[in-house]
Amino acid sequence: MVLMVDEVERYVGLEVKDPYGRKIGRIVALYSEVDGTVTGIELEVNEDTFTTVKADRIKITEDGELQIIPEWKVEALSLIKQLDKAKRRIKALDDLYSKNEIPRHAYEEFRKRVEKSLSALKVKARDVKQMLKKRTHALEDTIIQIEKAMTALKMSYLAGELSEKGYKAAVEALRQAKDKAVEEKEDIKKILNKIEKLEREPVEIKLPSTQKTGTHAPKVEAPESSEAPILVQVVEG
Repeated sequence: MVLMVDEVERYVGLEVKDPYGRKIGRIVALYSEVDGTVTGIELEVNEDTFTTVKADRIKITEDGELQIIPEWKVEALSLIKQLDKAKRRIKALDDLYSKNEIPRHAYEEFRKRVEKSLSALKVKARDVKQMLKKRTHALEDTIIQIEKAMTALKMSYLAGELSEKGYKAAVEALRQAKDKAVEEKEDIKKILNKIEKLEREPVEIKLPSTQKTGTHAPKVEAPESSEAPILVQVVEG
């Protein structure tokens, strides 16, 4: 989605969050093209830390809230979209060829192009999955750290070292932080499952009955192997 300056400028100077409700920082500047297209924003994370966020990580929700999407999610959703598109193209090509609506040479040429794209996407999928797993491990470490802090907090409270007011405020903050970490972890799990499902789904290429024997039937080669292969299956009709 392309964002324009007049859509984003009202958020300058305000704090923004990620999709899980965590405060990310304050928008202190906009970057844009001469046509008004936003290319990125500058965030003040701490008083001495600034970071540039690209436009593809910026989202304005239906409620009018500006969110900063995690990099892992942008990469993963882009991969899912590309994998799905490649599978749909092969299916469309398959249907056209099985109905004898396109010649064999055109079928083979376009099939090779899509298979080449699938091979490249397999490499990207491996990298994205590693990114997701790395983020999952980081969240698990965060959850463990929060649970340790909650244990120490409860122990101090029961030992009479903390007031009830201070204890309740602190334990609620920790509870919310844990809930957000768990929510992100579950989101990663769902997206990872979508990627792996797309990789496992076979791509069927149904050959017309008039071409199912002899050397005239095109040879179908699966993309190069990987940990989770994208299957290409020939079904002779």
